[in-house]
Amino acid sequence: MTVFETASCGATFDGRDYHIWKDRSFDSATLISATPADDPRSQLHGHTYVLRLGLSGPLDAVMGWTVDFGDVKALFEPVSKQLDHYPLHEILPAGDNAAIVRWIHDQAAPLMPALDRLSLFDTPATGTLLEWGDAARAGVAV
Repeated sequence: MTVFETASCGATFDGRDYHIWKDRSFDSATLISATPADDPRSQLHGHTYVLRLGLSGPLDAVMGWTVDFGDVKALFEPVSKQLDHYPLHEILPAGDNAAIVRWIHDQAAPLMPALDRLSLFDTPATGTLLEWGDAARAGVAV
């Protein structure tokens, strides 16, 4: 069962496990160092990225949910501040989506133990997915 609470967050129950997601957007500039010099992506360019944070866990017996969406936003805020309106190539020389999502994982996973999936989209049709833990083994849809 999938429930969309809003356009940017929702929850899934697959009969065994509970998963939630919260979308966050940020605007950043980057350049991709692994592209040829004549490729436009090798020059400084920007995106409005959409990052989907995926979290899994048991239902809280008192509250009746897995993780509060407000808590997700608050816990992620320190990472968000490092991304939004920041030249990503200054902290991530590769500058591609895979490097960005790995960096986000390294920053956010210690702050959010229930985090087990990250999807980063630089356009509505292109992006990168990183799953670990139970989400990777279960093939959770995000």
